[in-house]
Amino acid sequence: MRSLIWKAPVILLLGVFLFSSCATTDLKGSPEEKNELARKKFREALQFGSLNQRNEMMKALKESIELNPNDANSHFFLGREYLLGRDIDKAESELLKSFELNNKLRDTPRLLAQIYIRKQDWNKAIHYFNEDLSRPGTQEPQQVYNWLALSYYNLGNRDQAEIEWKKALDIKDNAAIRLNLALAYRDGSKFGLAKDSLEKAVKLRPRFSQAHFELAELFLRENKKQKAKEHFKNVILYSPSSEFAMRSKEYLIRISQKN
Repeated sequence: MRSLIWKAPVILLLGVFLFSSCATTDLKGSPEEKNELARKKFREALQFGSLNQRNEMMKALKESIELNPNDANSHFFLGREYLLGRDIDKAESELLKSFELNNKLRDTPRLLAQIYIRKQDWNKAIHYFNEDLSRPGTQEPQQVYNWLALSYYNLGNRDQAEIEWKKALDIKDNAAIRLNLALAYRDGSKFGLAKDSLEKAVKLRPRFSQAHFELAELFLRENKKQKAKEHFKNVILYSPSSEFAMRSKEYLIRISQKN
């Protein structure tokens, strides 16, 4: 499958919290005292995060978990930090622990789904994206449907992928999702539907060079050389240094040689 649009996730640090002092971790004391110290360490961690002091943040989160291993929030934030640092296995472990302790935390399913995308474990990605969508107040649901569709597509379930992309488009028309749907149609030999979707994509985003390229190939398949040439030229105009532009030049040379 060629150049489907995933859109890299942006993970934002939520909340700014103040703390008064940096307490040293002490495992002695009553459970209540340790829990209070764990909460203080958690607040410190969030403050370090707001200052972009990532190492200090992770140290404070680990100390919070050492004091109270059953705090879902500390596991969540530590897992998210591991994910930002591309330590996928540790991120998975912490986020699964957080989900086990409190499966109501808003963002945990989406982060787990993103981990399983990176691991190419499409069934688990689908499970957690569906969990995300089943909750009220899903953020950017159109993007989640796009990720869900791509997961189904990579699993080989093209029909369900098409259904999920259509759900995304029901929210709002989008050129990148139109391209993804078109490539799915094309790979399923639904060439007419693919062309219609690509034409809508370039109407939404006239300088969308990949959509122009895919559309040009479909016109060439129908032997509509003039239409194909127009779109190949648009690719070169809008993205002159891209791989699509290089291939478009090759196509134009071949077309001119056959005339």
